[in-house]
Amino acid sequence: MNYTLLKKFILKELNTWAPNKPLLEQPDRSWLGSDLIYKASLISYKGSEPVFEVWKKEFFLDAFVYAHIYTNASTGTTVLHSCLGFKEIPGTI
Repeated sequence: MNYTLLKKFILKELNTWAPNKPLLEQPDRSWLGSDLIYKASLISYKGSEPVFEVWKKEFFLDAFVYAHIYTNASTGTTVLHSCLGFKEIPGTI
């Protein structure tokens, strides 16, 4: 998975479709009946450049969460969870 391309994709999607983005809660563990394996979250600290970190809610109270990144346990497909909902990402990213 190319995290640089993934980051650009997430930021473009959110800037296009959700300019007033809410914070996300703890990552979910399933989607459409498939188990999700959590990988990381795209987080920004107090307006800094977004970075990928493993989400630890108690440590990231001042962080803005753009998206949580998962792998579908059944198919291996990358799945993003943002304020836009869940979205499968083609294998090209």
